[in-house]
Amino acid sequence: MSEQQGCTEVNYSRSLMFHGLGKEYFRLCIVNLLLIIVTLGVFAPWAFVRSKQYLYSHTELSGSRFSYNVTGGSIFVSWVFVGVFLLSLYMSIYHHASALFWCLVALIVLFLPWLMMRSIRYQMQSTMLNNVRFNFKCSGLKAWWVVLGCPVLLFSAVYFICIIVMSIGFCAISFNVQNMMIVIAMSMMFAVFGVGIAQGITSALWLRLFFSRLSFGKQNFSAEISIRKCIKIILSGIVVLLPFLIAVAGLNFSWLVKVVSTSLSGYVGAPYTLSEFESISSMIRISYYLYFFGAVLCWSYIYVTLRDYYFNSVVLSEKIAFRSTLTVTGFIIQLVINSLLTVCTLGLGYPWARVRYCRYLANNTWLDGDLDALDLQDHDDKIATDILSRISCGIVPNISL
Repeated sequence: MSEQQGCTEVNYSRSLMFHGLGKEYFRLCIVNLLLIIVTLGVFAPWAFVRSKQYLYSHTELSGSRFSYNVTGGSIFVSWVFVGVFLLSLYMSIYHHASALFWCLVALIVLFLPWLMMRSIRYQMQSTMLNNVRFNFKCSGLKAWWVVLGCPVLLFSAVYFICIIVMSIGFCAISFNVQNMMIVIAMSMMFAVFGVGIAQGITSALWLRLFFSRLSFGKQNFSAEISIRKCIKIILSGIVVLLPFLIAVAGLNFSWLVKVVSTSLSGYVGAPYTLSEFESISSMIRISYYLYFFGAVLCWSYIYVTLRDYYFNSVVLSEKIAFRSTLTVTGFIIQLVINSLLTVCTLGLGYPWARVRYCRYLANNTWLDGDLDALDLQDHDDKIATDILSRISCGIVPNISL
């Protein structure tokens, strides 16, 4: 347990409980799907809200259930605006309207992070437990730095460093196709770990931002999130993926070298016979399977380990601590079973898979301390109704923790 949690008053522990049933959620999904089809997609925001309301209302903490009070109309207005904006962006590209395109890009750069924070605030203020609402407050400048400024700088730095490393590598070796491919592979490996470091930093900054500005009623959350720990988790996940990347590279290295050599020599004929093409096709298929399997393991490890870490770092009012008891093995088993349940039933089993997943997350989310001992009062902030707030409501419709 972290030092921050050591100061909490741990009287007893309890986990969330999820009471949803697959058959109930199935009926809800069928009705939502039919209404979406009949209304040509217009009902989609209301369907989204109805689904979340069901999941929230069947999630319990100490005898009290959550409520989700977002309206479909607010999401609809926001999604219409986003659709019109994206259509305008596409049309500016299609018609080569450079001035309009750069104006729209400037609007994204300047206002998207701020609108995202407004959207998160709306989602939090519309979520309630024991008649006490959550809240989220964040300044526009801080949001801009965490959401856009810092990530762009970090990933740009990784890109330029990789270009420099590749250039140095090409200058240091004798020019032949095999050496060239080795330099490219090493540069890509450097890029993967560089992206991992950048992702670890941005994840830590985002978690700090979210929990330091989140509150439940008038009680504030806090969390000591270490950038070094987040980087370590992301890089460990990449190490899990690394053997699969090496295997994929080994499978495809020889024929890629031959293709590049043939292209550089100016030869216009087919470099392989029909049987060789069939062999290469098989290797490509195997490579896809290997990469997909490795990516699932990597993502599962990062999600579970990072969730366990930041949940164990979060404290409410310095008295209530949180724990996540997910395991990588258990999470992968859930992922495999739910995927098979959905795929093998051509999507009809999705409601049962969703309910199983929600129950699994709830059973592994714990609260340490007496929540009833806190002076829980609802905050006085009202949901904003100005036009920019209405536009932002559906930009971040789902916050997954």
